[in-house]
Amino acid sequence: MLRGKQWIEVVIGITMLVCFTNESVNADCNKHTTSRLLKNQISLLEKSVTMVVDSGCDSDNLPTAFHAEMSSTKIHPKDAIFVYDRVVTNEGSAYNQQTGKFTTPATGLYLFAWSALSDPGKTSDVALFVNGKRTGRIAQNNTGGGGKYITASSTVILTLKKGDIVHLADSSNTPAYLRGEYSTFSGVRLG
Repeated sequence: MLRGKQWIEVVIGITMLVCFTNESVNADCNKHTTSRLLKNQISLLEKSVTMVVDSGCDSDNLPTAFHAEMSSTKIHPKDAIFVYDRVVTNEGSAYNQQTGKFTTPATGLYLFAWSALSDPGKTSDVALFVNGKRTGRIAQNNTGGGGKYITASSTVILTLKKGDIVHLADSSNTPAYLRGEYSTFSGVRLG
């Protein structure tokens, strides 16, 4: 996604190309007139881009939201980052389905929600980490028998800075058993 100054550079490049093309077609234009016209066009384009950026249409104000699920049941060792590799929504492309990490594109208020389903006789401890520090947690202990699946979920609202890294990982002393598409991770920038 191009940001304000990058848009200006692209527009200036296109304008210069158009002006130089026009100069070669209209050989009777003198260099002073062409230079003045080019400067005027660049100035107008810079003002237009500045107006767009100032109106809130830059990438810091674009919607940011994601929802992803695990494509298959997985066993995660202690401290392993959970990778939710089936992405349903990824507005703003801030969630990386290869690493399982969400990188905040702008400073603001964010909401994260996650859920996990454990198999009968298994446990899981899923924690939310921001820059390596645990900030939220759910735990399921499904070892009591009965042959039933247990689901746990949690939601947090956090004020984060641009570039903060958010992910889910196991935080217990035993492997986490997470059942495929029933284990999800979502986030949205609230403002």
